[in-house]
Amino acid sequence: MDVTQTSTIFAGDLLAAVGEVMLRWGYLESAMLRALGGSSRKPIVQRWLAMAEPGTGIADQIQDAAAVRHLLAHGLCEIQAWPNSGGEAEVVCRDPDDLLVRITLGRLRDVAQSLDQLRLGIDAASRS
Repeated sequence: MDVTQTSTIFAGDLLAAVGEVMLRWGYLESAMLRALGGSSRKPIVQRWLAMAEPGTGIADQIQDAAAVRHLLAHGLCEIQAWPNSGGEAEVVCRDPDDLLVRITLGRLRDVAQSLDQLRLGIDAASRS
C-alpha cells in the first residue's frame, strides 16, 4: 500500500469519527427531548443542564461534548492525516476567538463514546 492509499484510509477514519460525533450528538439530543417531554423554544441542552443534578459530572460531560460538537459544526477547517509524520490524525477547527483548535482521532472517538454513554444513561433514567 502506498502513502496516498494509507493517508486516504487515515483521512477516512478521521472523517468517519467526525460524522460519528455529530450523529451521536443528535441521538443524545433526541434522548434529552424524550426525557424532557417535548420541545420548547429554549435549546434542549440548556433545558437539560438546568435540571442536571449538581456534582454528578453529567453537566461537565455534556458541556465537554458540546464544545467539541460546536467546533466541528461551526469551525471545522482542516484535517491532518499523514501517517508518516509520527503524529495522530487530527481535525483542525477555528474557535469563536479565531484560534485554531486541534482534535485528535482518539479524542473524537472518546467524545463519541461519552455521548453514547450519556444517551444510554438518559434513556435508562427516563424508563425507570
